Amino acid sequence: KFNDMASHAKDNVHRMQQDPNLFKDAVLKAVPSTLFVLMPIFALMLKIAYALKRRLYMEHLIVALHSHAFLCLSLLAMFLVMALQDAMAPRLHGLFTFLQTLLWIWMPLYLLIMQKRVYGQGWPMTLLKYCVLGLCYSVLLGIGAAFTMLAGLVWM
Repeated sequence: KFNDMASHAKDNVHRMQQDPNLFKDAVLKAVPSTLFVLMPIFALMLKIAYALKRRLYMEHLIVALHSHAFLCLSLLAMFLVMALQDAMAPRLHGLFTFLQTLLWIWMPLYLLIMQKRVYGQGWPMTLLKYCVLGLCYSVLLGIGAAFTMLAGLVWM
């Protein structure tokens, strides 16, 4: 069984070398399921970071759901801007680059402001927790996406 899966993955890697869009599709398919699995883990990370706040896990799960929904909508907006940039005349290239830059700045800024408002701590502690949570979550997201993509290679 394992040898069959490894052989199938090897065939899929060869297919991806022939058509690089398959890799892009595999990455885009991996992200939603990875985010879905990591959402309760992120809520647990919030519960640990804000243990002294005495909030229920469900409240942290709602914050995690809101954060993930915001990121997904922001990424959708980013992809729409990129598609419009490709479709429009080159003279609008600067406008679309500006919009992409604004979105890249707005995503982490919004999450920071949201964390500050929801948990009501001072800026120094909020910034510290935001950076630690962001770093830990980024590592988990990278590992989760890699495993999901590897699984996708086998079942593609």
